[in-house]
Amino acid sequence: MLREVKAKNPRTARILKAREPQLIEPPKKTLIFHGTKCPQALDTVLKTFHHLTKPYSVLFHKKNENLHPYENSESLEFLANKNECGLVAFGSHNKKRPNCITLARVFNSQLLDLCELNLLPARDGEVIPPINELKMDVGLGLRPMMLFAGSPWDDPTSTAHTILKSTFLDMFKGEETHQIDVEGLQYVLMVAADEPQAGLSPIIHLRWYRVVTKRSGHKLPRVELEEVGPKFDFKVGRTRQAAPEVQKESMKQGKRPNEEARTKKNIITDSIGDKIGRVHLGKQDLSALQTRKMKGLKRRAGMESDDEEQEEDIMSVDEDSEEEEESHKRARKN
Repeated sequence: MLREVKAKNPRTARILKAREPQLIEPPKKTLIFHGTKCPQALDTVLKTFHHLTKPYSVLFHKKNENLHPYENSESLEFLANKNECGLVAFGSHNKKRPNCITLARVFNSQLLDLCELNLLPARDGEVIPPINELKMDVGLGLRPMMLFAGSPWDDPTSTAHTILKSTFLDMFKGEETHQIDVEGLQYVLMVAADEPQAGLSPIIHLRWYRVVTKRSGHKLPRVELEEVGPKFDFKVGRTRQAAPEVQKESMKQGKRPNEEARTKKNIITDSIGDKIGRVHLGKQDLSALQTRKMKGLKRRAGMESDDEEQEEDIMSVDEDSEEEEESHKRARKN
């Protein structure tokens, strides 16, 4: 059930209006923190996300104990609402789920959906270096060009990949604009998924590339991709999808400024500006209409009605006029 908050004062009403669905939503902030244990490889992943999402991310350095998003999400929702963040990246490490990153989205002060990513060790034996040793020359506020490679991203039946794709787009897309400077397109984020196999979950590969332009002898330069940053491989863990009614409510958009208002039937506006409405009624049955229900209209015993008195007056006037005409005829004959 969606929680409905009613404004008790004008200040609260302004805050609720600002939180209503907008036609162009502002960029979502990401809350990044970790639990009691956080190995060096997991710390590198979290700080890399923070470095690439600045200034729309908040990083907590202290440990947070007793946080279990799938069992109890109250603490996670409290921290997200306090920092006004719509996305959460929580890192945890235990024996059952080592190097686990939980990605969550928040809507209406409640968790919308959850997805776990388990960090895998590098195949070639390389160790993920700390964030201080990485060289990712990415300017502040630059948005990446995102590439989703693999058939699982286009599979509508794969709930985990649908949630992951939507979460990564919300996290890295930044502010929405209609004009983009070509000089700002400096790096590419590729999210690749292996082909699905029977009984095995596809592995997710995260790679970062820097865009390099070179001379080509033509008007357009030759574009090459140079791999930068660390290599992250994940395995999809537990997922929790939002309820259909909550998902539908979260995808609402605000009204368009040039959108024409819907015309209502039988309502017009005249030249003066007054609104005129036409009401259609059914056929009236006047046979059952009671006209002599009042006491003043009832005929009393021994009294004549007003209609009969008027008829007698008219008849007496007609008789007088006939007698006058006969007397005038007699006078003429004499």
